Amino acid sequence: MLFNGEQLQAATGGTLIQNAIAGSICTDTRKIQKGDWFLALVGERFDAHHFLNKAKEMGCAGVIANYVPKDWDIGFLKVSDTLVALQDIARYARNRYEGTVIAITGSAGKTTTRALVQAVLQEKGRVLATQGNFNNHIGLPLTILGAEGNEDFWVLELGMNHAGEIALLQEIAKPHIRLITNVGAAHLEGLGSIEGVAKAKGELFDGANPSDICLINSDDKHICSLPLPAGVKTLRFGRRTDSIVQLLETDISAKELSTTFRIQTPKGQVLSTIQSPGEHLALNATAAVAVGFLLDVPSEKMSVGMSRYKPVGARLRVEAGPKGIRLLNDAYNANPLSMKASLRTLAQLQPQRRIACLGDMLELGDEEVQEHLEIIQYALSLELDLIGVCGPIFTKAAHLIQDSRFLIADDATELGHKIKASIREKDILLLKGSRGSRMENLLQVLEASHAP
Repeated sequence: MLFNGEQLQAATGGTLIQNAIAGSICTDTRKIQKGDWFLALVGERFDAHHFLNKAKEMGCAGVIANYVPKDWDIGFLKVSDTLVALQDIARYARNRYEGTVIAITGSAGKTTTRALVQAVLQEKGRVLATQGNFNNHIGLPLTILGAEGNEDFWVLELGMNHAGEIALLQEIAKPHIRLITNVGAAHLEGLGSIEGVAKAKGELFDGANPSDICLINSDDKHICSLPLPAGVKTLRFGRRTDSIVQLLETDISAKELSTTFRIQTPKGQVLSTIQSPGEHLALNATAAVAVGFLLDVPSEKMSVGMSRYKPVGARLRVEAGPKGIRLLNDAYNANPLSMKASLRTLAQLQPQRRIACLGDMLELGDEEVQEHLEIIQYALSLELDLIGVCGPIFTKAAHLIQDSRFLIADDATELGHKIKASIREKDILLLKGSRGSRMENLLQVLEASHAP
């Protein structure tokens, strides 16, 4: 979207020192285009006010900042807090938008669900969707400000790691359709308990207006128990028979590493296949179908749209690995809910040999060792062919178990060296861990050992 100085002043309440032509908002001098307004954010390790003159040299139309540099002669809007200004401009842009806004949060699967909703809605109209990890108090406003404003749908992902963050994001986004994928043990370090996580995620529902629709995962007791504002409409989705949009059937193909599912809606069934394995993906698809149903996307078009889905980043992405193995790369992030879902998927992929390589799950607070212990016990119960765990937390948990059926390593690199001799052609290897575990290092070890 484009904004001139007067519009930016109206949005922020700042002082317009000098007006300028309408331009987009940019917060990175490396990406400035001629005619942009440069907004100078301040963080713990940086202050973009040091780059105001560089922004001017790059051809910006004007600057939004805390103070005016000496001899400044182009557009300038003075504000007291540039982060608040960014969020205020996003609010202003949202209020100008006349399409439908869908907001998605959850402990696991929100990015996959966002991508599936996007795939469904692209069969009906133009869609703006969150890209990458632009889902926080900075990323969400930037996503909104990157819109052209003529889209039919905005599909916005809301992330959080502390109480109050979803409340802020939903207030900026003002979604018409509000979806929480699930509630699990994630960000316990900042939220204390699963009940705390549920309450924080529930902020998305707390802000709903009577004309909004809250999508309820009927399989998740925490979501079903969340309070709702008076008069808010709801729609239940899930496996339960009382779901308006019900997941009827899921089939995981070990040969194709794909998921086929059949979903019932009041307007007919949706049958589709996505090129990634996992029962939890079918439930993400059910949520996407619920959105499509609400927005009158025909069942056959939803089927086609979801068949075009491709995993986002390292989220259960099927890859060809070294030594002729097939890799389930799910190393983008991890919490107990997503870890168990990935392990269940791996367990279903018989008759191939199945290997799980697991790295630490971070931000679990005081319960971190217990949560890792439960994951090891769960993995052992699945009778996988080989299990390897790495990282300081998994190591602590592993030493509490008297069992020799799994490997323990200090980090992903060491685990790679420990398992490389055991890998055989056509094995399926799951790579799963929080980003800080750097599980991709294990893959580098395997690739190096297979190099000619």
